[in-house]
Amino acid sequence: MNTFKFLTLTAITTIIVSCNDSKSTPDVGNKEQTKTEAQQNIDFSTGIYTATLPCADCIGIETYITFQKDNKAVKSTSYLDSDGTSENEYGTWTKNDDIIEVSIPNSPTEYYLVKPNKTLVRLDADKKEVSGELAKNYIFKQVKAFTPAQLNGTYNTNTSGKGYNQILELKSENDSIYSVKISFTGAVKGCTFEGKGKLVNNQIDVDLKTINKDLKGTMTILFKDKTAEVFTSKFEDRFALNYFCGGGASLAGDYHKK
Repeated sequence: MNTFKFLTLTAITTIIVSCNDSKSTPDVGNKEQTKTEAQQNIDFSTGIYTATLPCADCIGIETYITFQKDNKAVKSTSYLDSDGTSENEYGTWTKNDDIIEVSIPNSPTEYYLVKPNKTLVRLDADKKEVSGELAKNYIFKQVKAFTPAQLNGTYNTNTSGKGYNQILELKSENDSIYSVKISFTGAVKGCTFEGKGKLVNNQIDVDLKTINKDLKGTMTILFKDKTAEVFTSKFEDRFALNYFCGGGASLAGDYHKK
């Protein structure tokens, strides 16, 4: 009889322990799942990030930075009240814990803090977040790269169909290389151009030296909605775009997509 009581008590104890274990397992799983989801929210992914940084003597600096998978970085900056310039800088990036360090030759090291929902925060030189009213201007959000389907096509400086018109034609060779052609109608003299450009930070850059070794500078095509703005990356190189034109015209200008 004592043996039967002992076995019965042992069996009941085992059942209770087993039930407790089965109830606790989902809780542990939920905690681990919650932790995993939270970690995924702050995981860094390569790609393009953008913000409009504060500027002491302008309305803002539109900034794009691409973090490539091979740890190379490309930063494009455009002063919003400038005469249409957008300069590219090339460097490298490394990630230490939640801070990304960007090294660009002849420039101070830049620091970015990884935040949830595919955002980065530009830090100061001491790796501290900027506080106050301007803090929101240092938040970089990830954006998608433009695709050939979005950029390919014909753009015109004059959509009325009357008078002088310059025509920009873009055709992709792959996701990053584009054939660039500019022609004209409505006049005896105008602009003609053919070259290849590379898509960097959602803008197409054409090295003018590849067209003519005596030219310097980069022709940049910047996209806003359905408008392609053509200019040189540096203001002092702007007259290089007159080289391809007659009658005092220039490749520079706003081209509107049909």
